[in-house]
Amino acid sequence: MFSSERKFDPFTLVIGIIFAAMSLVIARNPETSLKAMIFMIGFVLIFEGVFKLFDITMIDKSLGLNPGWLIFSAVIDIILGGLIFFEPGLGAIYIWITLALWFIFDSLFELWFSRFIQKQHKGYFWFNVILGVIGVILGIILLVHPAMAISVGVFLVSFYLMFFGILLIVRSF
Repeated sequence: MFSSERKFDPFTLVIGIIFAAMSLVIARNPETSLKAMIFMIGFVLIFEGVFKLFDITMIDKSLGLNPGWLIFSAVIDIILGGLIFFEPGLGAIYIWITLALWFIFDSLFELWFSRFIQKQHKGYFWFNVILGVIGVILGIILLVHPAMAISVGVFLVSFYLMFFGILLIVRSF
């Protein structure tokens, strides 16, 4: 099933190079990249809302749930996506608030989780607590400074693409 031989995979190499190149383009043109991200978020919200509306009958039949909340969520997604297309500043606000709250809630979860590892791994416990506190502080800073949050969002996308581009390039050999 799995071979011990490693073979060169040109497709993975090409995808890795594309990811790395996209990362550099995003880092060189953050304003244009932000606009593209905003329109992509708007498109994804509209697509998700439409998909939810078409999927209501399947969810209703398979789970026996009341589709009211799903319809409400789908309509909100479509409206928010449309507003982002017509007012891109709303997309920047969406990125700002989502990123800041993600930092805060993820760090709070890490702090909550650290109590379960306290007795087994003292070093990891304190490392987790310190990073959790730093994450909450950074999340609050991002919530107070929207421009910084948007810049961090663009940087994270660029970093993600570079990281996985390099990973794919290495994996292709």
